[in-house]
Amino acid sequence: MFRIVILLIFLVWVPSASAAADNSWLKKIPLHDAIRVGTGNKIVVEISDPDCRFSRRMARYWAMRKDVTRYIFLIALKNHPDAAQKAHYILSSPDRAAAYQQVFSGSLDFDEKLAARRYNDHGALKRHQAVAAKLDVVGTPTYFLSGARVNGAKVKELELLLGGKSIPFDVEGESPYSQ
Repeated sequence: MFRIVILLIFLVWVPSASAAADNSWLKKIPLHDAIRVGTGNKIVVEISDPDCRFSRRMARYWAMRKDVTRYIFLIALKNHPDAAQKAHYILSSPDRAAAYQQVFSGSLDFDEKLAARRYNDHGALKRHQAVAAKLDVVGTPTYFLSGARVNGAKVKELELLLGGKSIPFDVEGESPYSQ
């Protein structure tokens, strides 16, 4: 049993040669089209839905990590009828990061003005959805970092890949964007 545990730890901590050597997927992703949040030295590519409760919870976690730069691509899942409008709002904003924080904080939920307006994101949402399709993403949130893919709001798995100090995270706590 001890050997199995050691083997699992080794497999989690040491990226495979193929994963480490093949970062070509990152070069093929149009990061210039993503929403950039953060200035840390660790790169995370994220696919999120503006109305996904797990994506929103994870936005709170990422706000606490100062060692990460996130490149966020938005998709609108069919079971979230307002997500496309919110994504268009974010992607048409002159300050996408601020609009992202505003939407993911929930402050625009049930906003009739947002729902009534038309936003011209110049095809950005379609480009974001194409990136997600190319990466075979069908659910949110999905993360790509250190040559690995993490499906879902799996903080412990992400922290293993990111390394460093673990960040206390209360999934049910307040959003830092609402302060």
